[in-house]
Amino acid sequence: MKTGADIDLRRRPPVLLVTGVGLTAGVAMRTTDKLAEHFEVLTAPASTSAGLTGDVAAVPTPDQALALLDGGGVEQAHVIGLSFGGVIAQELAILHPQRVRSLVLCSSSAGGKLYVPPASATRHFIRRLDRLPIEEGLWAAVPYLYSPATVRRNAPLIGQDIARRLAAPLDPRSYNRQRAAARSHDAGPRLGAIAAPTLVVHGEQDRILPLENGRLLADHIAGARLLTLATGGHAFPTDVPGASRELVSFLLAQSRRRPRRAARNARGARA
Repeated sequence: MKTGADIDLRRRPPVLLVTGVGLTAGVAMRTTDKLAEHFEVLTAPASTSAGLTGDVAAVPTPDQALALLDGGGVEQAHVIGLSFGGVIAQELAILHPQRVRSLVLCSSSAGGKLYVPPASATRHFIRRLDRLPIEEGLWAAVPYLYSPATVRRNAPLIGQDIARRLAAPLDPRSYNRQRAAARSHDAGPRLGAIAAPTLVVHGEQDRILPLENGRLLADHIAGARLLTLATGGHAFPTDVPGASRELVSFLLAQSRRRPRRAARNARGARA
């Protein structure tokens, strides 16, 4: 996908896509394929959410995302965060509201008091995941990331996601850093600073971040729209292919609106 150096802003609106460093980076390729039909897609270097390239030993940060926008001369972009990428997207929208044209938070949580933990069996699995060999860990995560229907009926799609993820180096240390960053994340008291039009997308069968996390996010962001997916798990782009079309429709609608002025956004963030 595009990097800051080769994006052509004259052609199509820019979209910044950020995921985590695990299997969701492979899952995100399904969304990227749809986005690329209408937008110039940039990816934070560490997220490997499209193309699966870059320094995957690091955990994506808001500074990395901002540097990518700066490097491409992008004043404003639509920002999408999937899974841990939602943490980065939230921080970018809070700290640099003038750079975010619209915001999509997928399978995400505000953290802190607004974090709703998964069931004990899922928590136990997450704690031991870093001790498994890389490929074994990806396959072991399948029942937790995908809906039961996908596991039963669409195993080849899961195999494609895992193959995409294994196509790039995967450092187990990055998972531990991501997990630590997610545990410390607490955007709840600051969600009111998000000025961008926001869509929250969450699977009703998400075992990693239960649906209530998405509901709380949407409830605390002014004007946010919540899209729940009855047959979607944490990896809903694979579970529910139609969700990507909904996401694209939202971004296209926001692209037709006049971009918000940076100065007004900055004031809103300080209020």
